[in-house]
Amino acid sequence: MYLRKRDRVHLSGVSQQEIGGGIHPFHEILYISEGTVVLQWIGTDYTAASPALFLLPPYTPHLLISQSDVCQFGYIELDMQDTPDFPALPQADLWNSIQADKEPQIEALTPLFQLASGLWLSPDNTGPFQSIAGELIALDIRKLLLMINTILQTSRPRELNPVSLSNLDVPSERIQAVIRHMESNYQEALTVNQLASSVHLDVSYFIHSFQKIASKTPLQYLHDLRFNAATCFLSQTKMTVQEITRAVGFQSIHYFSRLFKQRYGISPSMWRKQHSPQPQTKPAVLNSQDSQHAE
Repeated sequence: MYLRKRDRVHLSGVSQQEIGGGIHPFHEILYISEGTVVLQWIGTDYTAASPALFLLPPYTPHLLISQSDVCQFGYIELDMQDTPDFPALPQADLWNSIQADKEPQIEALTPLFQLASGLWLSPDNTGPFQSIAGELIALDIRKLLLMINTILQTSRPRELNPVSLSNLDVPSERIQAVIRHMESNYQEALTVNQLASSVHLDVSYFIHSFQKIASKTPLQYLHDLRFNAATCFLSQTKMTVQEITRAVGFQSIHYFSRLFKQRYGISPSMWRKQHSPQPQTKPAVLNSQDSQHAE
């Protein structure tokens, strides 16, 4: 594990402002030590008051928005170098959702928050351990990730409407059941972890099996459903882009618009202009005088 960057930010007068975000090829730990924030991550908004700890796997676009006048947070960017300590994307999704509803597990989370808060304390540059300060921080990070993984093992994802498994013993049939569920509920806040749990399959096995059957990952398939619905709304209705964003399952119009432009090369508004049906011109009705002139 390589510590790429570690920093702490304290801001005031920033309510309702974007205060961080982006996309990069590193794992990131984001700790909110003061204030309330909204984390926009992979189509979902997570609102959390301090203390809160978010996990961001590589290449996942994210945006942090302050909901309070004062906000303090720290972040650490890590190169995990193929070590399995950092939770995978489905587990990170579950963990981040826990941050928005901490009360049921606050006793278990408190020691973890206490450990996290110390990760941004400057090491003693004059003490006897200055030569191993970086290694000590890395050990604390590993300890933190171990505690997180332990909590995740005892946490259940949010329940979906249960899928009957009586006639779904074949894994492919379970995947087909999930596909039908996604097609009917694409506008809901679905996660890979939830979908795998609904058919009692291991997450890694579920993703592999889904891709084998559908030729794309569950998230790609969900995005296909959502954007197909979005283009239909854009061309056939007068719904605003904000209304369409919500109707197809995205919480952030900025995230929706960004993904839409990546997919189609133009903004949703421009797509609507290019694909909306043109009003038909009614043929002119000639009166008797016009008819005589026409003759």
